[in-house]
Amino acid sequence: MTTYVLKPRLPVRAFLVSAVLTMVGAGLLVAALSSRWHIAAVVAAAVVLAAGVVLLAMALISMRTLRMKITFDDDGYRIKGPGSDVTGAWRDVTKVVQTDEGARLVFHHGEVRRTHLWCPGGADDPQMQALTADLGRRLDHSRGLTNLIVPG
Repeated sequence: MTTYVLKPRLPVRAFLVSAVLTMVGAGLLVAALSSRWHIAAVVAAAVVLAAGVVLLAMALISMRTLRMKITFDDDGYRIKGPGSDVTGAWRDVTKVVQTDEGARLVFHHGEVRRTHLWCPGGADDPQMQALTADLGRRLDHSRGLTNLIVPG
């Protein structure tokens, strides 16, 4: 049994925007309170500060919840991710297609059923590359195919 964990990319832009909002909001809040500005200015500064903190929290939560756990064994696979838990047997897989950018795999089970696997970290994720190589080996093994090229 082999397990792969596909993680999303670090949300750098969200962290930067959060830092800017938090610093601007905190600065404005201190200035508004120390200079006795109108209450509307105090509320606006507090809203900007809160927006920065909320954005940071959402970025951290998204990093945790967008993870996908893929388990391969000799009989099939299990894909567990946000809002889904899908299993399938290798004998039922008729075709696997990888998109051009390489970040998405589609498992075909006959003419109708499809299982989509998306790597939130992109095609360059080492886990996705290892998963794709292992997938090919497991599909070949399930069909009785072996490597006929003997290194010489």
